[in-house]
Amino acid sequence: MAVRLVKRCTCLLREAAHLAPAMAPTGRLRLARVAHKTLTSSATSPSSHFSGSLTELVEKEVFAPYPEKQEVDQLIEKATSPEELLELLGSGHHLDHNHAALIVIRLSRLLSEKPEDKASLIQDARFQKLLHLANSQITSVWHGTLVKLLRSLYALALPRDSKVLQSVEQEIRWRMRRLSYKHLAFLAESCATSMQKQYSQELLAELLMHLERRWTEIEDGRTLVAIMMKVGHLSESLMNRLEDKHILNRAQDTILPHLCNMLLAFARLNFRPEQEDQFFSLVHEKVGSALTGLEPALQVDVVWALCVLQQAREEDLRAVLCPEFHTQFLGVESPKDQSTFQKLLHINATAQLEHPEYTGPFLPASAVAPRPSVVDKKVTPLQKELQESLQGLLGSADRGSLEVATQYGWVLDAEVLLDADGQFLPLRDFVAPHLAQPAGSQPLPPGAKRLAFLRWEFPNFNSRSKDLLGRFVLARRHVLAAGFLVVDVPYYEWLELKSEWQKGAYLKDKMRKAVAEELAK
Repeated sequence: MAVRLVKRCTCLLREAAHLAPAMAPTGRLRLARVAHKTLTSSATSPSSHFSGSLTELVEKEVFAPYPEKQEVDQLIEKATSPEELLELLGSGHHLDHNHAALIVIRLSRLLSEKPEDKASLIQDARFQKLLHLANSQITSVWHGTLVKLLRSLYALALPRDSKVLQSVEQEIRWRMRRLSYKHLAFLAESCATSMQKQYSQELLAELLMHLERRWTEIEDGRTLVAIMMKVGHLSESLMNRLEDKHILNRAQDTILPHLCNMLLAFARLNFRPEQEDQFFSLVHEKVGSALTGLEPALQVDVVWALCVLQQAREEDLRAVLCPEFHTQFLGVESPKDQSTFQKLLHINATAQLEHPEYTGPFLPASAVAPRPSVVDKKVTPLQKELQESLQGLLGSADRGSLEVATQYGWVLDAEVLLDADGQFLPLRDFVAPHLAQPAGSQPLPPGAKRLAFLRWEFPNFNSRSKDLLGRFVLARRHVLAAGFLVVDVPYYEWLELKSEWQKGAYLKDKMRKAVAEELAK
C-alpha cells in the first residue's frame, strides 16, 4: 500500500508540474506541502482515509479545471480511420496522460462495425506502442476516460492475459471507492457481460459489491433501469436494494422512455416490485394513453413485457394485433424485425390462451406458421443428449415428435401422448390444435394426457439461481395453457446424470411425476 501511495503521489507532482509550468514557486511549494502532508497522514491511516482525502486533493489541485482542448484533441475526435489515429504517435504532437487512452477509445468506436479489422489492429506495432503509452500513464487518466478505456479494450477483444488490460482492470479496482455511482453504473451497463463471460470475474464481483453498498446514491431512473437490466440478475441482494429504492416514487418522476425500459427490465427478470398494484396502475396510466405514439418496435416490446408480467389489458393486445399495425412486421428479414415479430407471436398466444374474454383481432393463420429459421439453430450439448435419450425412450417415431414448432412461437423439445394407463399413443392420429397446420383427425380418448418436454439451459435462468427469466416463464405458462403437462429438464439436473440408463430413468420419472401432479389437482 505504501509503495502504491508513493507512486501515486510521484505521478501527482509530475503531472502538476506538467499541467502548470507557469505556476508561481509558492504555488508549487504549497502543492508539494499538501501532497507531502497527505502522504504522511495516509501512510499511518486506514485506506479508507486515503481514498477520500487524496482523491479530493487530486481532483481539486490537478485535474480541475480540465486543461483547454489542444489540437491533438480535435484530431482524435475528427479522425475517420484507424490509420489517422495511429499516425498521431509519430507526428510530433505532445500526448498527455489522457490522449493515449482517448485514441484507443476512438479506435474502438471506428472498428465497432468492422470486427474483421480488430485482429490486425492488435498486431500493429503502433497500436502496441499506444497501449504501452496508455499503460505507463494509467494512474493519471481521468475516471471517466478510464472506465471508457476498459469498455474499449473489451470491445477490441484484447486477449485475457494482456498486461495492459489487466493493468486497467487493476487500476479500476484501486479506484472503485472513488468512482461516482454513474461511473459504476456505466461499468455495469457496458462491461458486466464481458467480465462475466470472458474477462475478470474478480472485478465483476467487486463492482457488484460497490453497486450494492452505494445504492442510495442513485439519483435518476435511467441509472436504476440500466443496473437492473445489466446486473440485477447477477445479485439477489443488489436487486433487493434496488427494489428498496420504494421504485414507485422513482417511476412517478421517470420520463416515458425510461419507464418503458424499467418495464422491460422487470419483464426480462420476471420481477415484480413490492407495491405491484400501484406500480402497474401507474404504468397503465402513463403508458396506456401514449402507447400508440411510441415507435412500432417499442410498442411491441412494451405489450410483450406486460404479457410476461401478466398485466396486459385487452386494449393493449388489440393495439398491436390489429392488421393496420402488425402487417408491417409480416415477411420481415432483418434480425431486429424478426425478433419483434417473434414477440408478436407471443402476444398473440397470450391473447388466445390467457385472455378468454378477448375476441380479436388475432394474427392471421399464415403468419403463425413456424418458419424454418425458428428451429434451424445450432444444437447445444444438452439438446443433443436429450434428443438421443428421448429417441431411446420412445423406441419408434410414431410414439412422439421431437423439435415441435407451435403456432405460439415456442418450440417444444418433444411431445408425447399417453393414454389413461400411461401407455404411449400414436401421436399423429390425433388432433393437434397447437400446430399451425392441421394434423390428425381423431379426438383425444378419455383420460389421455399430452406431455411437452422443455429443456432449460444455463442462460435461461437468472444467474446463480434456479429462477427462469421472464421470457421462459412466459413460454412455460403458454405450454400449460395450451393443454400440455410440462416435463421440465433443467441443465443442473441433467448434468448429474452420467449413464444412458440414468437419463432414461430420469425422463420416465419426470413423466410419472407430471401425470401424478395433474391427477392430484
